[in-house]
Amino acid sequence: MKKVFRTSLLFLLLSILVFTGLFFWQVSLNNRDEKSPSHAVLQTHFHRSVSWIGSSYAEIESIPNPILWWMIKQAAEVSHDTALEKIYSRYKKAHLDTQPPNISTPMFDKFYHPRMPDISAFSKLQPYQTFFFYALSCDEDLSTEPLIQQQMQPGACPVHYLHPRCITHQLMGLRFMQRYQCGYDDTVNNTILALQEQVLSELSWDFRVGDAYIQRILMLVDTGAYDRVKPVWINRFLQAQNEDGSWDDLDPVLALGKNKVLAHTSMLPKIAEPKADFHATAQAIWLLSLLLDETKPVEP
Repeated sequence: MKKVFRTSLLFLLLSILVFTGLFFWQVSLNNRDEKSPSHAVLQTHFHRSVSWIGSSYAEIESIPNPILWWMIKQAAEVSHDTALEKIYSRYKKAHLDTQPPNISTPMFDKFYHPRMPDISAFSKLQPYQTFFFYALSCDEDLSTEPLIQQQMQPGACPVHYLHPRCITHQLMGLRFMQRYQCGYDDTVNNTILALQEQVLSELSWDFRVGDAYIQRILMLVDTGAYDRVKPVWINRFLQAQNEDGSWDDLDPVLALGKNKVLAHTSMLPKIAEPKADFHATAQAIWLLSLLLDETKPVEP
């Protein structure tokens, strides 16, 4: 009995050592010194992703998440890419111009100010979603609600392994506050600076290249911290692009055959077949447009 116990204990200790070693090895790979990708390389990845959006338009145009199309709009405005501008224009004519305005409309028309309902109307939403709607409207009544005030402060999010996109969602809401001039300027600026530090820590330790990884790089660049983004993070993001130009939330660990892989995700590992994901790809296109803008050649 004692021999079995010792064997089991030894196996457990060895497993812990192997797991710990693999973890720190992956962390070191995720933080090694690398050369920044060139503007031309970024442009190649960008055009591939725009091509995917165009070829997949019929499949993604009705996905009920308007902020993804807002990201496409942002990317089109930053990049001035003709193909992307045409894709967004097509979406706008089919899905925005034909519908009555609602509380999401300010994303696409910043001069539209919706009448906001009481906060109880948002009870089924996640806190960050309610925060988004406040930031799009700058509604004075909503601004005094504890939930909204909490989102303006650091410390609103729990451990990132359980909620990997919480801080980046909070940053996105704070950026909406800046875009729509909701006020609280000092509070918003200070909170953004504090949250940038947390995102940098998350990117340093969480090596899983998926949707949340992309979102972290995106929000660092969008909040003005491009110079603090490690080139290796951008390179790993680019390497994760699928052959069809899209991205997904899978970071493969082991090929299992029949197109399936054992992979890390932004949450728990799973066995799945790599498949294009509009959420991850929309973020990637917006990020690429910002990176292209940051690295564009200086005109003489």
